[in-house]
Amino acid sequence: MDFNVDMSFSAKEISTMLKEYCLENSISMDIYKLSEELYFFTGGYPFLVSRLCQIIDEKIYEMGKKSWELIDVQEAVKMILEEKNTLFDSLIKNLENNKELYDYIEDVIVRGNDKSFNNYNPIIGIGSIYGYFKNNNGKVAIANKIFAEMIYNYMVSKLENNYSKMNEYNFKDEFVIKNQGLNIEKILKRFQQFMKKQYSSKDQDFIEHHGRLLFLAFIKPIINGTGFDFKEVQVSEEKRLDVVITYNSFKYIIEMKIWRGLKYHEDGVKQLCDYLDIHGLDKGYLLIFNFNKYKEFKEERTNIEEKEIFQVYV
Repeated sequence: MDFNVDMSFSAKEISTMLKEYCLENSISMDIYKLSEELYFFTGGYPFLVSRLCQIIDEKIYEMGKKSWELIDVQEAVKMILEEKNTLFDSLIKNLENNKELYDYIEDVIVRGNDKSFNNYNPIIGIGSIYGYFKNNNGKVAIANKIFAEMIYNYMVSKLENNYSKMNEYNFKDEFVIKNQGLNIEKILKRFQQFMKKQYSSKDQDFIEHHGRLLFLAFIKPIINGTGFDFKEVQVSEEKRLDVVITYNSFKYIIEMKIWRGLKYHEDGVKQLCDYLDIHGLDKGYLLIFNFNKYKEFKEERTNIEEKEIFQVYV
């Protein structure tokens, strides 16, 4: 017989567990916000929900604190992504043993290509069996953000094995400012310098396929240890990939996309402004990959809908 029971937890079910925890430990917390945040990162995947709560309870939460905070969930996500466990071992092994699956996932989460969900497609079928894919309104999506971040980190790490020239450009101390935030404009301009000097026209095919991974590899040593980032694929003509960085008490949003012409660009900037509104920010950053023959390495600053947008072209 078909087994159609969804084994993942809903946000409501997560909140029930948190209520029990609060009663047992005589503490209080904003259960609604915490359960929504846990669901946001895990998609309700039972092991991930339980492991994040265990990390907060045993490694982050300190006696005497009044409650868990949203930042505790983010810190737990950061910690789980750095640990080795059988779930992640299996994920990496399955990617390495199936190049079609690896390339398919890279196409979805790095290049932002739209894929229709069809269980009869053998790649989608095997990814669904492993629990890596979900049907998101008829489109293929990664099952949860933790799986996606683990895959991003692994792909970036593999890229770093072969491209070490960026070490001369991304020394962390150069980008941390006095208030312990990050100078994102300087990071983007330095990445532009790196791309201009290290990659010629003969590398265009590589950059078109892996340019966004190169930038993720570029910022990784800058935010490591202090910051936390997660990526949001936005399906659009420009194949957008948004990077949300929290660093100390600051939040930054960098959107990466491919130049598809002025009309699509203007629409994309409007979407970025809407995304900044969701996060309560008034400044955003655009990293634009332009593959035109006579492209110009340039930077622009615009003000749209009371938002400041700093744009860098590579």
